[in-house]
Amino acid sequence: MPKPYLSDRQIVAFKHVMECGTVSGAAQRMLTAQPGVTRLLKQLEHDIGFTLFERQRGRLVPTPEARLFYREVARVWTGNEHLKETARRIRDREVGGLRISAMPLLGLVFIPDVLADFVPVHPDANIELSTYRSEQVVEEVITQRCDLGFAILAENDDRVDRETFRLESLCALHKDHPLAVKETITLADLAGECLICFETHDPLRMALDRSLDREDVRPRQRLEVSLALQAIRLVRHGLGMAILDPISARAFGSDGVTLRPFSPSLGEDFALLTPRDQPASRLAQDFIALFRRHHARLTATDDNR
Repeated sequence: MPKPYLSDRQIVAFKHVMECGTVSGAAQRMLTAQPGVTRLLKQLEHDIGFTLFERQRGRLVPTPEARLFYREVARVWTGNEHLKETARRIRDREVGGLRISAMPLLGLVFIPDVLADFVPVHPDANIELSTYRSEQVVEEVITQRCDLGFAILAENDDRVDRETFRLESLCALHKDHPLAVKETITLADLAGECLICFETHDPLRMALDRSLDREDVRPRQRLEVSLALQAIRLVRHGLGMAILDPISARAFGSDGVTLRPFSPSLGEDFALLTPRDQPASRLAQDFIALFRRHHARLTATDDNR
């Protein structure tokens, strides 16, 4: 025996009659005339091969078969409504997940600040933020254990797609330092000063050392640290000057510290990485757009100092 053909309107008419108890009530819900609902019910009964309603004392009474059929209709209907709601929430970026891997420079301060604006707009999204060295971030992106990665790349890697951003350097010095009155601190200003610098393998330290050697500028003393927080605290105590990226400088520099642009530019590039040939989700696209705006504000602030 062939399977019955069931149209959506037939099922809707049946569901509304079961819930309203009358054809007129179902017609009002469907914004149609009563004869139309009656015709849909007769077509449904013909197609499924059994009676759905009997008229007793002027009113429709569901048959036992109709009640069995309605239970299944209600179950499927609930699932269909759930699908519609899920589709709406995906469309409106209310659900989904976003996995971010970032090098410490961005993962500890800057990206949490971006998330502070992102999460309230996407309160139901599952967010994961992990911090790794740049080499590990690249692996996380390649193996698609994350959706977005932020890293400094030593060379081009055709296994990932990238968007490059730049961070210019700033000079942090004590607010009472004689050079704090200058608009820009230059390489020559470091001569005879105590320089608080990072370890020798740090990219910013390496760029600074090359510039100092090239211009034959000799600081009076060097204090070597591992973290920007340590450098800023030493500056706050008046123990020297430090050349930092703007994210770390603004995150840790506040009372007692003056920030000035530094020349020549010792800025470094970092990359926003995504899996190669893998379209970004709408949620990821929203985060990327917000990240760009935050970075643009940071850059504009540096240019206007």
